[in-house]
Amino acid sequence: MSTHHTKGSVRALALLLVLLLSISALFAQGSPEPSKPQGPVALKIATWTSNPDQIALLSSFVEGFAKEKGLPITATFESIPFAEYNTKLSLELQGSNGPDLFWVLETAAPAFIESGLLAKLNDGMKAYDPEDISADALELWSKGGNVYAIPFSTSPFFILYNKDLFAKAGLKTVEQYVAEGVWNWETFRMAAKAIKDKTGIWGFQTVDGQGFDARILHNLAPMVRSYGGDFWTDDGQVLINNDASVAAVKLFHSMVYQDASVVPPGNQSDFFAGNAAMTVGQISRVSKLNDASFAWGLAPMPAGPKGESPVIGQAAIGAHSKSKNVALASELVAYMTNKSSVAAMAGIWPPARKSVLESDAFLTSNKSVTAEQMKLAVATSIKSGRVLPSHVKYPQIEVESKMVFDKLWQPNANVKAILDEVAAIYTKYTK
Repeated sequence: MSTHHTKGSVRALALLLVLLLSISALFAQGSPEPSKPQGPVALKIATWTSNPDQIALLSSFVEGFAKEKGLPITATFESIPFAEYNTKLSLELQGSNGPDLFWVLETAAPAFIESGLLAKLNDGMKAYDPEDISADALELWSKGGNVYAIPFSTSPFFILYNKDLFAKAGLKTVEQYVAEGVWNWETFRMAAKAIKDKTGIWGFQTVDGQGFDARILHNLAPMVRSYGGDFWTDDGQVLINNDASVAAVKLFHSMVYQDASVVPPGNQSDFFAGNAAMTVGQISRVSKLNDASFAWGLAPMPAGPKGESPVIGQAAIGAHSKSKNVALASELVAYMTNKSSVAAMAGIWPPARKSVLESDAFLTSNKSVTAEQMKLAVATSIKSGRVLPSHVKYPQIEVESKMVFDKLWQPNANVKAILDEVAAIYTKYTK
């Protein structure tokens, strides 16, 4: 083979390599696929819900999208338990069989964006009126002018309570306490203790029964913030061990170990089965009361010395940047959060779309919840509430701080000293 021919071959190979890299870069940036996939497309979607009605609703969106695209699509839903969701999902996304679409928790949003595992959705959103999505709701899921996930749920936490147990303990209804302007954490504590003392049934179960474990922040945030404290702020201030935060955590600790009114760590007593008088819920959990054997009510979270501080649980859906069908998956994310899809979900997962949130139909979107309850405990709280703190290092923060929070769950725990330890961990990552 001549030298000239060899050099020509090298140059040709080099040009081919540059071309291939250029094409790969285009796909990495989330550019549309050059042609429609041939034959059925299989997509895997990861969520933390296993509710069959909710899965059926999500499946209907896939069917609608497939019809719109004129393309057969088969969707497989993977339900990962909430307590292990972030860990298991992260491992799957690093492998070869990760989901094409997946739900993302608000606390992990910066970490997932930084990881590069979320595809850019700007192009996929264009056909579905992106201006209708609240800019505030999108803020957490955007970076550098790009959107990496779209919120499908902006859902405040509120109190669900057993009216029968309140009556049996000789208490007013929570709605009455709200109307009198005395629905605060002291009244909440009083009611929980009265019910435990007079009926023998627990006064309060933490959110999903996971307030000592996977949902420590969800459990403590409404108290801590309404007392004037917080965990950490966007600009790196650590507040979990200030006087206000310590006072709030001491209140909860006293309920568990002095009043013995809270379902304690390790106990499986469940509000929805009638084994606790109150719990913290969201609209998506109300369906668990469809066959309840007791009368129940719904009310905003109690107020603290600094007033009410509603906590919003926000969840978004994103597309896997390394999916074989990344462009199609990105479009499906946008379709699943378009106006009609969001309207269909509104009674389960409160919307981030302004046109749906501000509609009268939203207030009557859940047949088990009155329009007044939806307005008071959901719509109003969406406007004034805040999401939990998030950080690009949240996975590390969560693991390390949980080991310290575990020390709280004993009768003689030194609350201030333990929160000082938690503060040291937060400071290490947020400063």
